Amino acid sequence: MKTVSLLLAILLVSNSVVFADQAAPAPGTTQVQTQETPQAAKIKAKVQMRGIGENARVKVKLMNGAEVKGYVSKIEETSFTVTDKKTGQTTAVLYADVQKIQGPGLSNGNKILIGIGAGVVAFGIVVGIILSKMNS
Repeated sequence: MKTVSLLLAILLVSNSVVFADQAAPAPGTTQVQTQETPQAAKIKAKVQMRGIGENARVKVKLMNGAEVKGYVSKIEETSFTVTDKKTGQTTAVLYADVQKIQGPGLSNGNKILIGIGAGVVAFGIVVGIILSKMNS
């Protein structure tokens, strides 16, 4: 009975020593999160869809309010790099830090609003012409 107790005590001590490294990080170190937020995953998909190169222009609005403009020059697992075409300066951007990403030009919503506005103006001109002919 004493040997069984002694073996169990040795097993418990060795078990705690072996798994102590996995339980908590050492003081002063940080663990990298491997889980992506849904927003970061969506931004990552948009960046990968654009690809890399000078034709992959983007305007990135960050969570802190800063804005980065340029083209995507490098895509990595947790970040991407935007290069300013004029200065050549590169900025590494974490997917989790991105609030909004746009391509060059107008968004689809703005294009639709412009189309609706042009349609309303054209309709107004036609109605004005019809009313002026009816009154004469």
